[in-house]
Amino acid sequence: MFAVLSMNPPIADHADFAALRERSLIFSTLSDAELDTVMRLARMTHHGARHVVFREGEPGDHLLVLLRGRVKVSLISAEGKEVILSLLEPGDVFGEMALLDGEARSASVTTMEDCAFLTLGRGDFLAFLQRTPGVALKLLAALSRRLRATNELVGSLSFLGLAARLARVLLNLMQQYGRIGEHGIVISLRLSQEELGNLAGVSRESINRQLRAWVDAGYIDISHGNIVVKQADALFREALSN
Repeated sequence: MFAVLSMNPPIADHADFAALRERSLIFSTLSDAELDTVMRLARMTHHGARHVVFREGEPGDHLLVLLRGRVKVSLISAEGKEVILSLLEPGDVFGEMALLDGEARSASVTTMEDCAFLTLGRGDFLAFLQRTPGVALKLLAALSRRLRATNELVGSLSFLGLAARLARVLLNLMQQYGRIGEHGIVISLRLSQEELGNLAGVSRESINRQLRAWVDAGYIDISHGNIVVKQADALFREALSN
């Protein structure tokens, strides 16, 4: 079960809201008064790991802003196969497409760890956008950026082989979540081989074989559930292969 909390305290009293202004493309542009208005319109929700926030095809009557944790956005086939479209971090907005056009959800969203969200209802948020056109433009920019990323993913799934797909996934994760370790760059985000396969659009078994090959070649290491990139240049070469 999850808890729903009222949003009464001002933004300056809550560290999550201050961080939101630094991380979010949309909310960083708001004045104090505008952000305070959003806080009063929103409610705060919490979900544990592996909770389905909403499913593809469900009615979309609210937008969410991720405050803490990470979520994955995915498509699931009738046979139950998942393709992960993106991983979202604090400051990211999602659910905005269904909120803007009134259509059903275009993808499913699932928490990867304990998460906190701001939830904004459709009527309240659309009225807010009408009063603040600058925010509407930022929202369109965020939508465009996500569409470009999805197009790149579709292109990779269509034209690249397994090694290139997985190398691009690992390099992207390294850029987002990498930290310098004793033996290389540690990808601090833990993903199962099934989730890596869903990101790359291939089976878990194929991911397992490719990871083992790269471990044997000295490109990567897998320690305590984390992937350590030991030879990033080798992964770059793999990413450019076909």
